[in-house]
Amino acid sequence: MIEVASGTHEGVVEAGGVAVLSSLTQEAGAPGDCKLAAAMALVYLAGSCPDLAADDTCLSLLLSRLDQPEEDGWRRDSIVALLALATSSSACAEQWHRVGGVAALQALARETAEEGVERQAERCDEALVSLGVRRVRRRTAA
Repeated sequence: MIEVASGTHEGVVEAGGVAVLSSLTQEAGAPGDCKLAAAMALVYLAGSCPDLAADDTCLSLLLSRLDQPEEDGWRRDSIVALLALATSSSACAEQWHRVGGVAALQALARETAEEGVERQAERCDEALVSLGVRRVRRRTAA
């Protein structure tokens, strides 16, 4: 429902759905498919709700996808969601530092700049500035 009906996102967030979904992704006894569905729902929520106050579990889950190979758009969707969260009005720099998000965004900015994906590198820089962190200095071609 969250994936296909974006009109439901605000209601899910207001009803405490982010905490429930985050808990489900960490539930030891939950089936793998259930955890994956909850994780995907978090990505969709984070990407479409600009004022989503993500908890540490949600942020950590999204950040963990950055180290994974691209599968079915998961990494890309996680990057989009992270950038949306970092530039939202509810972004908390202390939280991002605590879960390793600032370092991950800095690495992503460098990586995308080196790969020639300038717009994504710029969006990473914008996200870092929103969190009160200086832009990443990139190497220039000699």
